[in-house]
Amino acid sequence: MNRRIILILVGIIALGFLALYAIQRGPALFLKPPPQERIAFVSDRGGNTDIWTMRADGSDKRRVTDDSADDARPAWSPDARELLSISDRSGRIYQVFVSAWDGRYTHPLTISEGTKDMPIWSGDGREITFISGGKVYGIRRNGGREEQYLPPPQAAAIPMLAKLSYVYAAWSPDSGSLLYVQETDLGLEAYAAEREEIQSWEDEEVRHVGITTARNLEVVWAPSGSRIAVAFINRKGENGLLVGDPGTLEVRNLFMSKGDSSGAARPAWSPDGKRIAFEMWAVQDGTPERCLGIYAVNASGGDPELLIAGDAREPCWSPDGKRIVYTLPREDGRRDIWRANSDGSEAANLTQGEGDNHSPAWSPAVRKKS
Repeated sequence: MNRRIILILVGIIALGFLALYAIQRGPALFLKPPPQERIAFVSDRGGNTDIWTMRADGSDKRRVTDDSADDARPAWSPDARELLSISDRSGRIYQVFVSAWDGRYTHPLTISEGTKDMPIWSGDGREITFISGGKVYGIRRNGGREEQYLPPPQAAAIPMLAKLSYVYAAWSPDSGSLLYVQETDLGLEAYAAEREEIQSWEDEEVRHVGITTARNLEVVWAPSGSRIAVAFINRKGENGLLVGDPGTLEVRNLFMSKGDSSGAARPAWSPDGKRIAFEMWAVQDGTPERCLGIYAVNASGGDPELLIAGDAREPCWSPDGKRIVYTLPREDGRRDIWRANSDGSEAANLTQGEGDNHSPAWSPAVRKKS
């Protein structure tokens, strides 16, 4: 076989790979991120519950999904080009979907049996984790097989591991470690483990790092991926917010209370990793009873600062950390999306009472090519 034939074959193979990549990516291959920062949210203003986006000042509202089903849990891709969501449009079973930020397309990512929830992008945007049937799965953005991570398939013969139920999982920003929450008789338990330990589980050498256990517990990675914020209520009678380092096992309590007082929920890191916003809840008999507003605290310690009083929830930071978005209920019980400065000043209603609006998510900063 002469050199010319070899070059032709190599060219054909290369074109085949390029064609396969183009087919997998489809319209996303030519999609650009929004020219300005946008806020994704869920709203029924169009007649049913869909995913929408708008500019940071509330203008230019665009319907991303448009169907008669229920769409929820919008999550921006790291490059701000796409949004994940869950929808029950396929046989009334919630599946994971991916959409262009401007709504030009919406495609299913999962098709297997069982309701899907909590879809979250990996830091590099190549993989999505989700929960289905109390198990943790992952799937590539370009499609393919749904891979079960937790409990590990090989643990089926180990009753203690096989019966565990999981409610949350997210890869670290560098996609090297998995943060997850499992449900047990003791409550919710938060753990972190490296990717190699997740994918090559050996029950004799389980090295998953325990963070904490509480009856109510929510976790989130810091932007750097080296720390974890944990908001908890009723951890043996304690409530509060802590920051943990799974590498060094160092834990810092940022806010603590005991008994029937107040506790934290929905922690959200500022982009620079210096502050954490969270919901403050009144606690009674170890259960969150009433939201007292959105607070913020320095990740290095200090007293929590009230930003937004009242039943304000779902705090989310702007990419520059100078503003936050959140939800507030109206007198009719439906909700609006609000924006304020990071100190709570200059609050503005972005959705103006049209429909029920919630689950705000600010698009990530987009690095422009020099």
